[in-house]
Amino acid sequence: MMRRQAVLTALPEGDGIVPEQGNNFAVQLLGANEERLAQLALHLVESVTQEFGLPPIPIQHQWPVSVVDVVRQFLVHVASDDVAGIRVHGSVFETLGIEASRGGLDMDVLAATIRHAVSLVQSQTHRAVLADRDEVDKEAVLELLQRVLLAGEAVVDAARHGYEIAELASEGDGELARQLAAELMSRGARAPELAQRLGWKPDGLVCAMIASPVSGAAIAGAVPGTPAYFSRTADVVIAIPLPREYLATSIRSRLEGIQCVVGPAVPLDEFCDSLALAQRVSDRDELPAHRPVFVDDELLALTCTSDPMAVEALRRKHFVGLDQLAPDVRAMLVETLHAWLRHWGHRPAIAADLHVHPQTVSGRLHRLRDLLADDLEDPTTRSELLVLLTAEGAA
Repeated sequence: MMRRQAVLTALPEGDGIVPEQGNNFAVQLLGANEERLAQLALHLVESVTQEFGLPPIPIQHQWPVSVVDVVRQFLVHVASDDVAGIRVHGSVFETLGIEASRGGLDMDVLAATIRHAVSLVQSQTHRAVLADRDEVDKEAVLELLQRVLLAGEAVVDAARHGYEIAELASEGDGELARQLAAELMSRGARAPELAQRLGWKPDGLVCAMIASPVSGAAIAGAVPGTPAYFSRTADVVIAIPLPREYLATSIRSRLEGIQCVVGPAVPLDEFCDSLALAQRVSDRDELPAHRPVFVDDELLALTCTSDPMAVEALRRKHFVGLDQLAPDVRAMLVETLHAWLRHWGHRPAIAADLHVHPQTVSGRLHRLRDLLADDLEDPTTRSELLVLLTAEGAA
């Protein structure tokens, strides 16, 4: 046990492994087998290449991703019970996917090789447990072996994300596009220069888009000009150039069938504002699966929900009576009130919208006037009610 603790103490601090973290048994097991990691990595490479008929590559080859480092970091995440950390943007596992894409390895083959290697790691972990003479908690062992498999799927996810990022980068000048996006997101002074080098018009506009890496690759092939992009943990931020007189909605037809959020078209130095609005829509809504959402279509809802305190004050001012009703009655009257405001009080249009008889509309409006103290004819009250109802619908 003293030997284990000595090896454990010698682990680099950057790995974040301390005895108090994660599963103590797993941490100690990793520490005790630290010197065997290179041997394990070699075994994994040999087994994977034989299993999938890949050409043998010496582990000493200077790959962009160190196989030993990948194995070691995988085991560190398992031992410290940090499976979620495997998926963090910029991880060695994401880089693994990027380099696999650049090397022409099919993603399905990469996923299969990862799962094969993980099954071998699980077997080796079990053997290490059996070779340990100290008594261990059987439940802890089972939990550890299960965690190895969960971590393996997280590696597949991270590698797939990297693979998709690499595919996006292949569209046009990847490095320059990344530099421009980084400058735009930080309001950097070099953005105009980089934009011109990428072929953007100096007097043009830009709109921010938020999409998955897969959708990002589709967007790059669908929109005019060369997009800039910045990869984040869960998505990709894309900057699309547009002529000065265009709205972002002018590219709606090009994005048909692609899930994304599109911010408004703005000057280069206001890109962060376009991104902030797109992020608010992305955070607020469950996005439709196969079509874009444009901030330009959501501006009223964004405006009406920008100040929750003011919205709550409007609710107390106008909806005290409505809020005391049964939920189904309240919903019916609120729906009628919203239709009344949208159709400027025209009863036939309201009835058609609600699929009810005009007399039913009249009865509901009488009830609303009682609850709202006959304020429906006041222009200010109407405006406030429209803001309140829009905010309620967008919540």
